[in-house]
Amino acid sequence: MRTPFPALLLAGGLAVLTACGGDAPPAPDDTPQEQGDPCAPHGHIHREPEGDWCHCDRGYLASEQGLSCVTDPDYVPREGFDFGDNGEHACWHVANGPFATVTASPERQPRVDDFHTHYTVQLRPENGQSVGTFGFKAWASGDFVLYLSTPDVAVTVKEGERVVEPVGTQPTGPFCDGLKQMVGYELTDKVQYTVTFGPTPRTGLGLVIEHLQ
Repeated sequence: MRTPFPALLLAGGLAVLTACGGDAPPAPDDTPQEQGDPCAPHGHIHREPEGDWCHCDRGYLASEQGLSCVTDPDYVPREGFDFGDNGEHACWHVANGPFATVTASPERQPRVDDFHTHYTVQLRPENGQSVGTFGFKAWASGDFVLYLSTPDVAVTVKEGERVVEPVGTQPTGPFCDGLKQMVGYELTDKVQYTVTFGPTPRTGLGLVIEHLQ
């Protein structure tokens, strides 16, 4: 049986390419490509079983048309932070409870997200100092205050690896000896945060966290 002439041409062409060191076509890359964050650059995405949603930066809000952050037309840049009663209500809980004790652990993060609760926070030793990281979920959006028994313990609030900067800080009013410092944050409902205290020479501190209505 005679080989068709076009087939001979194709075979000859492939032979020439091989002889001249021609490269074969690259194999398709089946490696999954990481997709960018659709909520960036003015926010970041949260992927949860109930559905994905955008956690947008201050001054932006989630679009109703899809996963993106758009300018909030009603946003007014804030000036300072309103600490409300300056700790009078939080001091009531220092005297009247309810009370809870949480102990820092390297294996887990005890929670400190019960409102209207006076926590005794016990830190753990590390490198000659004391530290402790605790879980906190806001359960609402808005302004929150961490009332601390002392102003000389460093506080760091994070969302994942992202540090949430405080909006304001100042001493409490003269309502009790158990709380001396207030640190204000603007937090978001459904977001899981961590609160880290230290490093500090202190082994513990008192804490009340409140959502300002």
